[in-house]
Amino acid sequence: MEDLIIRGGLVIDGSGAAGIRADVAVRDGRITGIGDYAGTAAKRTLNAEGMTVSPGFIDAHAHSDTAFLADSSGASKLYQGITTEISGNCGSSPFPCLPERLREGDPWHCASFDAFVSRFEDSGCSMATNQVMLVGHGSLRAGVMGYEDRRPEAEEMEQMKALLRRDLRDGAWGMSLGLEYAPGFFAEADEMRELAEIVREFDGLLPCHMRSEGLKIGDALRELLGIGRETGAHVHVSHLKLDNYRVHGRAKEVWETIEQARREGVHVTADLYPYTASGTTLSIRCPNWCLEGGDEMVEKHLRGSRRDEILASLRAHYFSAERAETCLISDDCGFWPEIVGKTLREIAEEILKTRDYAEAAAEILTRTHGRAWCVFFVMSEEDMLYFLSRDTAIGSDGRALSGDPRRVPGRPHPRNYGAIAEFFRLNRVHGICSLEEAVRRVTSMPAGIVGLNDRGLLKPGLAADITVFDPRSIAPRATYMDPVRLAAGVRHVIVDGRIALENGEQTGVRAGRFLRKTGKA
Repeated sequence: MEDLIIRGGLVIDGSGAAGIRADVAVRDGRITGIGDYAGTAAKRTLNAEGMTVSPGFIDAHAHSDTAFLADSSGASKLYQGITTEISGNCGSSPFPCLPERLREGDPWHCASFDAFVSRFEDSGCSMATNQVMLVGHGSLRAGVMGYEDRRPEAEEMEQMKALLRRDLRDGAWGMSLGLEYAPGFFAEADEMRELAEIVREFDGLLPCHMRSEGLKIGDALRELLGIGRETGAHVHVSHLKLDNYRVHGRAKEVWETIEQARREGVHVTADLYPYTASGTTLSIRCPNWCLEGGDEMVEKHLRGSRRDEILASLRAHYFSAERAETCLISDDCGFWPEIVGKTLREIAEEILKTRDYAEAAAEILTRTHGRAWCVFFVMSEEDMLYFLSRDTAIGSDGRALSGDPRRVPGRPHPRNYGAIAEFFRLNRVHGICSLEEAVRRVTSMPAGIVGLNDRGLLKPGLAADITVFDPRSIAPRATYMDPVRLAAGVRHVIVDGRIALENGEQTGVRAGRFLRKTGKA
């Protein structure tokens, strides 16, 4: 007897091959067969008539590292059909750290990947989706030398290499770079090359939030491709985009640079989210030097003698009412609730009674202690659709969040609730690719990018992570002003052989785990 049989769906196995009408059988958390199981008994059956049965979707770029602490449901991801997320991105992870640099009072700031996973497993915590964790380079650097703008001493470099090697040996999947954030932007090329060589030794992934995704994207992309070329590491462009209006229309040129590097033997891949707005902290508009020491230093400098230098940086972005309209405050971190859901222009003109939008941005940074989060409407649809039409994986750049608005602070970017669903919707509207190819790009493609070899395909013997969805109706409900809304069109979700979503309703199952990479060491 099988534990579960999913009956009557169109099975698209994630490889890109054409779908077939078949049943899928599951036992002991594994797929046991795909075919006609009409005469086979099962403890549970699920109806998939009129639906597509695919591997569980894999979010190629996520930040759900400790999201389980706020909410174990991971509903924002599960209702999109996501069963696994690749987290620890943009240079940030809850580990590693020298013991003497651990943050007091933060039990989830851990010395190592193994310590972090062990704490999760021993604490009774649970979560709905699996996590594939990367070592954040920024966290690694801060855990050895703090938020200092300098080159590492020889001993510090060896400590970083030792911590990275240990965590990769214990099952982390690579190292992420966050070169537009402190302390990542303090690192020079030789530091990253030395660490990238260790990532290559372990066949790991080196995803990168590049130094620039706007005016200097060419230089930033060449830097990343150079690391891949010189070390042989698998480099990966995180959330590929053009986020400055002055470079809109250059998507084809950027992609050709990636294609040329591939022809030259560089192992390079990319992901993106299907939205024309980004989301990050307002402090990203400040000069790098004022973030030495962490986000809290922004407020200190704004109250000090170098305030005008920060204002000049802010004014370069917000020099007019039109540009101020592109910045929407999504989270005040509890310091100034009145501004959440308002644009910088609205805050300046309606609350602060000024048309100096840089001064208004400085006031927001000051009152929120440098921690305000924003949605930035800075990309063009034409560029986004071009990148979506290329060989790219789909990532949310978001966290696994609750479906209950009362449990979600601020107004998070709708990508948290809709990135993969929006990809399928856009595919219907624009005919980007076949359904089979769309499924591949959210299943076996991200699995192959990170080296996950037991998920991403429907194949006997592999883990039973399965999504049953309606390709005609899967779509996001989340909007920028009303983001905490669960996606539509997913009927059933199976995580490690257990039913996590049934007939469009989440069950009590929390089968997610932190997965460990096994293989070359």
